[in-house]
Amino acid sequence: MIKIKTKSFLFGVFLPLTFCLQPSLAADNLDGTSRSPNVLFIAIDDMNDWTTLFDKANPIKTPNLERLAERGTFFARGYCNSPACNPSRASVLSGVRPSTSGVYNNSSNWNKAMPEVTILPQHFKNQGYQTYASGKIFHHHGTAFFRYEAFDEYLEFPTKQPDRPMPMDGNLNGIQQWTRPDGRKGKISLNFDWGVYPPDETFHIDNRTVDWAIDKIENTEAPFFIATGIFRPHMPFYAPQDWYDRYSMKDLVMPDLKKDDLADLPAAAKQMLTSRSFISTFRAEKARDAKIFDKAVRGYQAASSFADHNVGRLLDALDSSGKADTTVIVLWSDHGFHVGEKEHWEKFVLYEKATHIPYIIVAPGFNKGQVSYRPVTLVDLYPTLVELCGLPAPDHLEGESLVPLLKNPKAKKDPAIITYGQDNHAIRDDRYRYIRYADGGEELYDTENDPHEWNNLAQRTGSRKIMNELAKWLPDQNATPMESAKR
Repeated sequence: MIKIKTKSFLFGVFLPLTFCLQPSLAADNLDGTSRSPNVLFIAIDDMNDWTTLFDKANPIKTPNLERLAERGTFFARGYCNSPACNPSRASVLSGVRPSTSGVYNNSSNWNKAMPEVTILPQHFKNQGYQTYASGKIFHHHGTAFFRYEAFDEYLEFPTKQPDRPMPMDGNLNGIQQWTRPDGRKGKISLNFDWGVYPPDETFHIDNRTVDWAIDKIENTEAPFFIATGIFRPHMPFYAPQDWYDRYSMKDLVMPDLKKDDLADLPAAAKQMLTSRSFISTFRAEKARDAKIFDKAVRGYQAASSFADHNVGRLLDALDSSGKADTTVIVLWSDHGFHVGEKEHWEKFVLYEKATHIPYIIVAPGFNKGQVSYRPVTLVDLYPTLVELCGLPAPDHLEGESLVPLLKNPKAKKDPAIITYGQDNHAIRDDRYRYIRYADGGEELYDTENDPHEWNNLAQRTGSRKIMNELAKWLPDQNATPMESAKR
C-alpha cells in the first residue's frame, strides 16, 4: 500500500468537514431534488497551450473549448502532474502524485503500484453512479493498465486493425526511419505520422468514441459519470480533409524558436530533451522534403482543431438531452506537446509547453466565464469532483479541491508540482518555473517576462533566494520506480 505524506493526508481527513460547512451541488436542490449531479469527464490527449482558448491570437482554433470555458471556470495555469500519458492518467484517476506512487513512465504498472486505491470512477460507482467510458481514459498499452470493473460499460480504445486509429501500412508522411540524435538509424514508429485520414470523418476513432458517449448521455438516467477520452491531437496527426484545409501551408503559423536555446541548460535537461526527440529526423528528412517540419506542425494544428470539434459534439448532445443544468463538466488534457520548442518534439520534459494544458470545470450554481490564474494540477480533480457531488472523500487523496477557486478565482493556492522520472520535478507558481533534476541540475524561468523560457536564470545573481523558496515545495517522497507492466 502506498504511503501518503502527512501534509497531503490531512486534506483527505478534513475534507468531509468541508462538506458540512459548504453545501455540495447535491444539497443545493438545483432541480428540486437532492439527487447528485451528473459528471461528464472529457479527456484530451497531448493538447498544449497554443490554442485560442489561451490567447485569441494563437493559431490553433478551439471555439468549442472557448464555448465550454464561458460556462464555467478556465484554469489558465492548469498543469499535468507528469508529461507522459500513463503517469499523468494514473495521477488523475488515483488522486496520487507520481512521486508517491513510483509511476514515472508509460510502462509503469500503476495497478501494481496502487492495488488498494479506489480510483475516481470506481468511487463514483460505489456511491450509486452509473459509470461509462469510451476511448482513451486509461493508458492504452495493454490490459495491465485498465480497471474495467470501475465502469458499468467501457468501449475500449482499439489497438488492433482494422479499428486502430491509423492506416494498416502507414506512414502517410513518407518517413521510413528515425534518425537518432547520435546519428544512428532506427525503424520509425507508426505513431510518427500525419496526414488526411480517414477520408470519411465518421470512421475516425474519436468520432466513434464520441458517438458512443452521446448515446449514453441521451439514454442514461441520473446520476451518471460518463468519461470520454478523445485521442487527438496525439500522434499520428490524422484528421479529415476539412481540418487540414483550415491550416493552409501558405498561411501556416510556426512556433517561435530560439537559436542555441539549449546553451544555458544543465546536462540533465539536455539529455531529457534530446534522448527521445524526433527533431534530428526532421533535419535528416529536409533533403527529401524541405517543408517536412512545417507539414508536421500543420498536422498538429489540424488534429487539435478536430479534437475541439468532437468536444463540441459532446456539448451539443448534453444540451439537447436537457441534462446540462444538472451536470458537472470537466475537461483536461493529460499533458502538452512540443512542436520544436527547445529543439524538442513530443512531451517527456518539464517545460511549459509539455506541461501546460487546457483545464476547465463547469459546475451548476457557480459563476460562468471565470478565469483563474492560480496554478493547479490534475491531481486536484478527484477531490474537486467528490466535493462538488457531495461524496465522501477517500483518505489517500493528495490534491486540493478547486471548489474555493470556483467561488473565488483569486483564492490562495499552492504551487503546481510536476514530475517526470524519479526525483526530477518542476515547481510552478504564479510567476516562476523552477526545475531541479535528480543530479542537482537546476533551471529557473521568469515566465511573466520570458514566456518561451529562453533564459535560464538559475546562475544569475539574486536567483538563489527565489529557487530556495520554490524548492520548499519539492516532494518529500521520491518513490522507487514501479516495475513495467507486460503489454
